[in-house]
Amino acid sequence: MSDDEKQFHTITIILSFNSAIAGFIINVTSACQAIYQLLSDGNDRLCSFRGFLLHAASGLLYQTLCVQALHRLFVVVFPAKRYLRSKQVMIIILIIQWLISIMFAIPALIAGRIVYQSGSRICQASLNDLVIFLYLAMFIYFCPLSMIIPIYVRIVHFTRQHSFPINTQHRQHRDLRLIRRLLIIVCVIFFISIPYLIFFLRAQFFPNAQPLPYAQRVGFVSLTFGYSLWMLLNLIFTDKLRKYLLNRLQILCQRTTRIQPHNITNY
Repeated sequence: MSDDEKQFHTITIILSFNSAIAGFIINVTSACQAIYQLLSDGNDRLCSFRGFLLHAASGLLYQTLCVQALHRLFVVVFPAKRYLRSKQVMIIILIIQWLISIMFAIPALIAGRIVYQSGSRICQASLNDLVIFLYLAMFIYFCPLSMIIPIYVRIVHFTRQHSFPINTQHRQHRDLRLIRRLLIIVCVIFFISIPYLIFFLRAQFFPNAQPLPYAQRVGFVSLTFGYSLWMLLNLIFTDKLRKYLLNRLQILCQRTTRIQPHNITNY
């Protein structure tokens, strides 16, 4: 294995680990919020802080996908610029990503705009608060998606416009396969945000309509389900980890099949 391939695999592992941490944080935060909803009405001293964590973790998830898209852009479109694919550059990008994820929701928390929703028993930005809702949505959804979609369009256009030598075709097919997998994950996370978008548009265009008491809870459940599905897809699409789990499962099945006849004869 060449040095470039070793570096590529190392960066891929770092990015996968970064996404796994983001998924772990959002799922733990969602689980804690669900436990508080079951045990009490959720309107305690830490309610606003839990809402802040939900917003920050949601933005973190999208921004990890944005970093992976940038890495694919550097590998496929700019292969001659090796410094863009170095570990140092990717670590700097990851540090910037984490700083943005941690800090973007702090103004909403300090301004007291993450408030308790009595119908849903959860603290979030109100659907009727146009300014803060759009501010958070810009960092959580719009900015990452506005980068991810053009990046993948550029990659696909580049691969169609250029012909590659035979010895690099395998690498190009591998990159395209990874891009398709990332696009599936992006589409899943995009569609799970549709309930929130519908409720937000309803609140803006019909301000005098009767509020839906479970609007934000339905949005919260759809996001939680989508994040779990995203973690499952991330697990399935990681080839080495998937092969390891399948091998362990086969070994376990073989052990059970060997034990069962022995138990029958003893009986």
